[in-house]
Amino acid sequence: FAVKIPFTRGDIDCGVSLFCQISGTTLGVIHGLNVVLSSPFKDSLDTPAQLGEMNALINDIAYGKIISGMCVTMTFGTFYYGYMAVRMMKSEQRNDICCLPYGINTPAAFAFVFNIVAKAAQVAAAKGMSYHEGITYAWRVGCAANLVAGVIATLVGFAGPHIVKLAPKASLLVALAGIGFTWLGIGQVIVCYQAGHVGLLPLGIAVVGFFGGVKTSPVPTSIVVMLVGAAVGWSSGMGWPAGEAVKAGGTLEAVGRSMDSFDFYAPHFLDAASFAAIPEVIADSISIILPVALTGAVNTLVSVYASHETGDLFPIRESLIVDGLTTVVAALFGSPLGTCV
Repeated sequence: FAVKIPFTRGDIDCGVSLFCQISGTTLGVIHGLNVVLSSPFKDSLDTPAQLGEMNALINDIAYGKIISGMCVTMTFGTFYYGYMAVRMMKSEQRNDICCLPYGINTPAAFAFVFNIVAKAAQVAAAKGMSYHEGITYAWRVGCAANLVAGVIATLVGFAGPHIVKLAPKASLLVALAGIGFTWLGIGQVIVCYQAGHVGLLPLGIAVVGFFGGVKTSPVPTSIVVMLVGAAVGWSSGMGWPAGEAVKAGGTLEAVGRSMDSFDFYAPHFLDAASFAAIPEVIADSISIILPVALTGAVNTLVSVYASHETGDLFPIRESLIVDGLTTVVAALFGSPLGTCV
C-alpha cells in the first residue's frame, strides 16, 4: 500500500483557517502581554526613553522567548500528529484520513495572560521591583504555570479512555464553553464594539460566513474577514488603539516601528530561576492552573471525539499524552502558552 495524500480546495480553506486562528491567537496574546506587563510599571517611569526601553524588553521576551519557544513545540507537535495520520493510513490502507489539527490552546492562553502573568506583574510592582525585574519575574511565573499545566494534562491523558466511557460529549463541552465564552466570546465582542466603525463589519461577515452558510468561494472566509477588517481599519485614518497617544496599528509610523522587532530569535531552554518559582506558582495559582489544564485536555478529547465520528479512530490516550507533552515542551523553551488539538 502506497500512502497518497489527496489535495482538494477544501484543504486550502481549512489550512488557511487554521493558520489564521493560530496567527490571530498569537497576535492577540502578544498584545495582551504588552498590556499586562507594562501597565504596573509605566506610571513609575520618568522619561520616554525609559518607556521605550521597557517596551523593548517586553518585545524581547515576547518574540525572543515566548514565540521562539512556541516554534519548538509547534514543530514537534505538528510532525508527531502528522506521523499519527500516516501511521493510520498504512495500518488501515486508505488515504482519506485527516490529520488532527494542532495549535495554541487559545482559551488557556488568554486565561494565563490575564490571570497569572498579569497578577505576577502586579505583585512584582507592589514589591518594589524594577520594571526589568518585574517583567522577567512575571514571564517566569507564566512559564512555571504552563509547565505544571502540561504535567497535569499529561497525567489526565492516561485516564482519557475512561473519561470517554464515563462522560458524555455534551458534559465535556461545558468547561470549554465557559472559558471560550469568557475569553474568546464576550471579551472579543467588547473589543469590536469599542471601535464599532472598524470591528462590527468583519464581525458580521464572520458570523454569516462561518455560521450562516454564506459561501465566499474561492476565497476562504477567514481571508475575507481579515481583508475587510484591514481595509475598514486603514481607511478610517484613526489608527488603534483609540485614545492612545502612540498608535500601535493603522498608521505608517506604526508599521515603521514594528520593523524594529524584526530579527532572528533562537529558542533558549528555561532558566533555573523559573524552576525555582514552581512551588510558589502552584501555591498562588493552582485554582487557575488546574481548570485550565483540564479544559485543554477536554478540548483535545472533544477533537478526537469528532475525528472518531468521521471514521478516523485516533488513539485517545496517545493524543492526550502528546498534547500534554507538547505543552511541557513549550514551557521548557520559555513559552507560557499551552497547546492542544
